Amino acid sequence: MRIFATATAAAVVMGRMASAQHILPDVQVPFQGGNIFKRNDIAIGNYTFAYKEPFEPTQYGGFYSWAVNNNTVAGANFTGPHMPNGYDYIPDGSLNVNPYFLINEGSHKPLNTTKLFGNCKDSRDHARDISPGDLDTQCEGKVHKIVHVVFENEVYDWTIADPFWKLLATKGKSLTNFHAITHPSLPNYAAIIAGDFFGLAHEDFYNINATTIYDLLDLKKVSYATYSEWYNPIATFRGPKDCNNYITNGPVDNTNPDWGSQIYRRLDVPALLFSTYTTDYERCAKLYDANNTFYDHVMNHSLPKYTYFIPDMLHNGHDPESNSDYVHQPQTAAIWFNSWLDLYLPELEAQGALVVATFDEATWTNDNDYTPNNDNHIVTMLFGAGITPDTNDNTYITTYGLLRGAIQNFGLGSLGRNDTNATNELDEGSLTLADSQLPLLENNTRVGVSERKGQKSKNR
Repeated sequence: MRIFATATAAAVVMGRMASAQHILPDVQVPFQGGNIFKRNDIAIGNYTFAYKEPFEPTQYGGFYSWAVNNNTVAGANFTGPHMPNGYDYIPDGSLNVNPYFLINEGSHKPLNTTKLFGNCKDSRDHARDISPGDLDTQCEGKVHKIVHVVFENEVYDWTIADPFWKLLATKGKSLTNFHAITHPSLPNYAAIIAGDFFGLAHEDFYNINATTIYDLLDLKKVSYATYSEWYNPIATFRGPKDCNNYITNGPVDNTNPDWGSQIYRRLDVPALLFSTYTTDYERCAKLYDANNTFYDHVMNHSLPKYTYFIPDMLHNGHDPESNSDYVHQPQTAAIWFNSWLDLYLPELEAQGALVVATFDEATWTNDNDYTPNNDNHIVTMLFGAGITPDTNDNTYITTYGLLRGAIQNFGLGSLGRNDTNATNELDEGSLTLADSQLPLLENNTRVGVSERKGQKSKNR
């Protein structure tokens, strides 16, 4: 069961949390899969309790809030085997466990089941771009499937200067004026499926109690899944493929002295950040280990319509190059992704799939969390169905555009957040477009920007 099944239930639970002054009682911690422990569990007796507030509550005046249960914790994969090459399954640094935080909106936003966009028109009067299939950009169903691949922490200029990213640009359409929302990584992953970053300023065991695009997809009966490298479903009383909540998993990245962490991270998987997802076993069963399932699902045509592919830390641009060598950090990711496209793109394109490759955020200047590089300018490229290779578009767009584009393509309703806002901040001004003027994702949907400048947190 999802936590907020109705607006009434939402009001009751939030009322309790408000009276609890940010303490979440044990009885109100929902069950959401495996690898969540009680703090006194002997299995984690040698782990250090690490507490990090998601944000300063007074900063938002109740617009966002959080509640914490210090008796319920999660951490790294505690039971993984030793690797024959010496890359043990251990968390980086000290052995930490993190308490259960539940993040809430000040007022629950109900789903709008009315389609955000109108029905398709036969005329081309308002079309800004015509795909090879002569589909008007205002039509839903322009592509049959959407596959997102999300990379990590790279500035646009450094990324696009790399020869292997230049090669990727020849294979698709580059959105050359694309910007992430905030800093650090985790809130950007939340924004991509929920249209908000919920004030989050840090990265820990945060669980957001809010609607996402998955609620809209369920209403429309549109299939979806997430494929993460080194993620493993876990068996619980709910079933054999429940959500696995470990913070990290997989072998340790020992490729460079700067890196000593496991190469899977929960924070990179958008669905796992939301308690409204993880409390539902049927949704949890749609989270897969990419290493063992993605190839088969693509080749046997069982890949769902809305998909995330989450590369591990060796493939997503975060590692393995030195943390001080920002200019070359994107290269390994580009080499890997060129191979990924060579293997999968012909089949995906034949199935009518659009592949969206983007970054979560730009690396911030010398890891100084006060100043973003290039206004969080990041590389985003489109490949596959309806895309003309070696083209670009300089329309201003943010991460929220990916959400809005998917909503339009699948004919969904709205979440009432930045998936409905047709205004973008351009420098110090703003530009407002009517819905009829907004192009589909393939032609760079304009969406609202509610970016919070100068987020203060360390993101490794």
